[in-house]
Amino acid sequence: MTTPPIPRLRAERAERLRAARHRRAIGYWWVLIAWLLSLWIGTSVVPHDWLHAPALFGHLASVIVGLGAAVLLEMSGLLWMLRRTSLDDMRRTEPPVTALAWLGIAGLLVTGAFLQPDLSQPLTAIKMIAVLVAAMNGVAMTRLTDELDRLPGAVRFSSLPARLKLWCVWSAVVSQTAWWTAVLIGMLNTASR
Repeated sequence: MTTPPIPRLRAERAERLRAARHRRAIGYWWVLIAWLLSLWIGTSVVPHDWLHAPALFGHLASVIVGLGAAVLLEMSGLLWMLRRTSLDDMRRTEPPVTALAWLGIAGLLVTGAFLQPDLSQPLTAIKMIAVLVAAMNGVAMTRLTDELDRLPGAVRFSSLPARLKLWCVWSAVVSQTAWWTAVLIGMLNTASR
């Protein structure tokens, strides 16, 4: 078996990168459209009273699932940073936990639409932006995941280029900040009703 010539490998890699960029662009658009649709429904549709309790329960369940997944993903990355696990361990954790994070985001958008968010309240607007940031960061992290997938499974975090280390830390900080902002504001809004 012969190895493919270098130009063909470069062309295949360029095509994979183009396809990944295309998937991310579609992901960004889907997130934005779903977020706007959730806001539109939440501000223009008055749901029946009986729907409030199930929507609130679904919203809280979505917070638990999404935040729990985000914490688990970032904890997995932190353990890799601290040399407690390997990159391969983190890779095994990432796909199912990422699916749970997206389930949490989707649940927040669907159920939040039926909780009639009051966007005239600054805290509610900040919460909605935090949910958008968490979702957009999730899409952006697919590029980081692609970069990490190209590395050997035994590579240590400390041996990564500075750019890649900063990218990992930045993505985790943005994720946790967005999720916890949404959770704390949601808690304050619920407590004040």
